Amino acid sequence: MKTLLLAAATLVSAASFAQTTASSLKQPKKTQLVIGKTAAPASLLKAASKAPEMITKQPEGKLYKDMYGYSEGFVSQWGAIYEDVRDGVARDFVVGNDGSYYMKSPISAQPTDSWIKGDKADGDTIVFKLPQQIYTLDNGDGNPIKYYASRLVYQQVDSENQYVLDEKSQDIKFVWRNDSLIKCDKDALLGMTSEAGDWNGLGDLISETTICPFSNEAPKDLSKATKYIFTFHPSERTTTQRISQVVIEGDDFYANNIDANIPDAWIHGKINNGKVVFSGAQFLGLDKNASQFRFNFPANVYYDEETYMTEYKTMDEVSFDYDAATGNLSNCQYGFMSNYGYRLIALEMQVMMQPTFEAWDGVIARPQNPNILQYYPAETASGWVIFDLPRNNVENSFMDQSNVYYNIYFDDELATFYPDQYLGIKKEMTDVPVDFNDTQRYDFQTFGSQHRVVIYDSGISRVGVRAVYVNGDERLYSDIVYSDGTVISGIKNASADAKTKSISYYDLSGRMIQNPKHGLFVKKTVMSDGSVKTSKTVVE
Repeated sequence: MKTLLLAAATLVSAASFAQTTASSLKQPKKTQLVIGKTAAPASLLKAASKAPEMITKQPEGKLYKDMYGYSEGFVSQWGAIYEDVRDGVARDFVVGNDGSYYMKSPISAQPTDSWIKGDKADGDTIVFKLPQQIYTLDNGDGNPIKYYASRLVYQQVDSENQYVLDEKSQDIKFVWRNDSLIKCDKDALLGMTSEAGDWNGLGDLISETTICPFSNEAPKDLSKATKYIFTFHPSERTTTQRISQVVIEGDDFYANNIDANIPDAWIHGKINNGKVVFSGAQFLGLDKNASQFRFNFPANVYYDEETYMTEYKTMDEVSFDYDAATGNLSNCQYGFMSNYGYRLIALEMQVMMQPTFEAWDGVIARPQNPNILQYYPAETASGWVIFDLPRNNVENSFMDQSNVYYNIYFDDELATFYPDQYLGIKKEMTDVPVDFNDTQRYDFQTFGSQHRVVIYDSGISRVGVRAVYVNGDERLYSDIVYSDGTVISGIKNASADAKTKSISYYDLSGRMIQNPKHGLFVKKTVMSDGSVKTSKTVVE
């Protein structure tokens, strides 16, 4: 496999980096490898059982925070193993006060909150003596599974290609030189194994990390920022809009919220002769949820009718027509693509074709009514509701989407979603952010102005949807629109001045409790405008 010495990356200047072009998107290559099936030697299992406690607290010493990593190895998907190349992996490293060295998230495809410990050997070599525990999987049955960083080697067993625990050595060596951490043995896999010694398909053959040499280029005076409507097409059939802050300083045009993963990051264009030109790959910053750094590229993404494939092409630059009177940008033939790393195009990119920037008029008013497109009740399996929420309010002014939410009603009750049922959310949620996507189980999905919400509770005769605009302490509501799967109807919006009409309590089996004492109950509040709110409450 081809490798890059990241130590040289610290010498990259902003001017030379601006000309960097990522290679074209390549589909992940499936390997002939199989998930580990070979029983681990008893000696190695004994070593795992005697491994020290997992290190979850940052060790004391000099911290190198969010270093920039590149790796080549393997990842397990859909029961198969694929070659994996990752650029822009974020990793922490500590030179310990105790003379040891500590690496966080040692396996690139599996970010963890744990560290492995290494000790100095000859010269600038560090030896990590494995196995060391890096992860605990709580599968809910009371028997959590421990996973370890281990040294594995390729072996063909019973005509199957596998990586198995190396019986000769469990030492993995890195070089720590010029603020760069580079894995030495590219034939040994730094992989992830279970307590039984089985490989789970994740691991690095090549791992190289250095201090991040890049920074996001922001305007000098953020107080000059004004709100613009950023409109683009993530695909030929969808349109997305959101608010972007824009700063114009001389012939410099800055805009943020280009990448929804890093909304505060800026891109920088140059104004010249009625045009604004954005050139080269621009560093955005760290996507903390993915533990990877992102870049923005001028790009052309299109569907090739001959190959029946979507083509992703980076470009040297893209240009817009610039209206000096309004500050608006328009008529961009191509667009942008936001991507993990700069060496290759990853599958997790954001596509923004034919983008425009239009100054926002700032008119605040209640949202337009939703349009329910489909309601399928939950019966023998989960159901769903699909609906459209207009991006403009009743005054036909675009709404700042960061202030827009929607509510779901099950029959006449305002629904609250709980993380024990909707596993992709971390806390209970009644107001759902309009652009929220659940990337774990896809219970909440957004496609431009269209939304899909999964329904697990059966016995619901109709579902309702309303939009909410939060303007400081003021809440502006659309009407509630209902559908029973065949008929769509609406009622007037719930009044923000509505008073509490009645309160009742139910236990978790649904039985009404007259005088709840000591426990967890469902509180049902009926308002004077007919709206109903439910919430869980603890009675002491």
